[in-house]
Amino acid sequence: MSTKQAHPSLVEVARRAGVSPSTVSRVLNNTAPVSNDVRKQVMRASEELGYRHVPHRSVKVPPISSIALLIPDILNPFFAEIVRGVQDESADEYMPLLMDTAEDLQREKQYFRLLASQPVCGVIVGGSRIASEELAAAISHQKIPMVVLNRPVRFPHVACLMVDFEIATYRATCHLLSLSHTRIAYLAGPSQSEASQARRRGVEQALSEAGLQFPPELCPVSFPGVDGGFQAMSALLALPAAERPTAVVAYNDLMALGALHAIRVHHLRVPEDISVIGIDDISMAAHTNPPLTTIAQPKYRMGRVAMRILRQMMQGQPPPEEGYTLMESPLIVRESTGPAPINNSNGSRA
Repeated sequence: MSTKQAHPSLVEVARRAGVSPSTVSRVLNNTAPVSNDVRKQVMRASEELGYRHVPHRSVKVPPISSIALLIPDILNPFFAEIVRGVQDESADEYMPLLMDTAEDLQREKQYFRLLASQPVCGVIVGGSRIASEELAAAISHQKIPMVVLNRPVRFPHVACLMVDFEIATYRATCHLLSLSHTRIAYLAGPSQSEASQARRRGVEQALSEAGLQFPPELCPVSFPGVDGGFQAMSALLALPAAERPTAVVAYNDLMALGALHAIRVHHLRVPEDISVIGIDDISMAAHTNPPLTTIAQPKYRMGRVAMRILRQMMQGQPPPEEGYTLMESPLIVRESTGPAPINNSNGSRA
């Protein structure tokens, strides 16, 4: 006959079952797996003692709203700073879900299809590689607020946060022209990237106004990373000496770093033989050898502003006037640019 006590404790159940009090708690609250034999021992002891178990009331925490943050390359410090800005601005209010496409166009399209069915409150798209028509089609299926970085997209629920790269590279090229460079190359990024096309237009416009040609061989297309910059610059250095550029503008700072390496491998000097300009002003740009002249983008602030605009839209406010916000992009002049060498195409240096 079982012995029952008034109001037995959990410790007494544990003693009767021959297990620890924590094991009894795990069995009765079903908070962790235990063996069937142990479970039977605990339940038998609990019944014999008449132990009344009151389940723990779990504290209900309100769910955290999520936003999707879609970027092409988390290894690029440029996008890492944007991510940090978004995180800091979202604080504990929203949880950013990072979606890195790794420069894979098909993966980016797949993510857009996935977002159509996922319960996120908003989306921030940085550096999309999808062509304008396809991007517009993908966005049109989304019924949630969205902020697109550095792409002009016009939809009622979409805001754009942009740097005018055409003007930025125009100013950069004018800087090189002021240093008497006449053979100026552009290391292009992805061919489908509108940002890359805009940067090329800025270079072309400045050269055209100076009465200079921009032959296709001075615009190699490559992967927008260090290796891509190395390959593109190596292709330019394979040209006959009289046709080589004396200055290059790279699609981004990573390509510029690759270009610096290729120039050194070919036993040339920066900027004495070739001047180099990057774009983005990532943190390491000031510490290259020599320090890199670059077009700055306010990366961290861009992330914070994008999150701020998205929050306002999620709260029912319309996108900014005309749907987009322009951000500054000053040219930061450092030691990687200098006067054109004496043997420039004009045969002299101004």
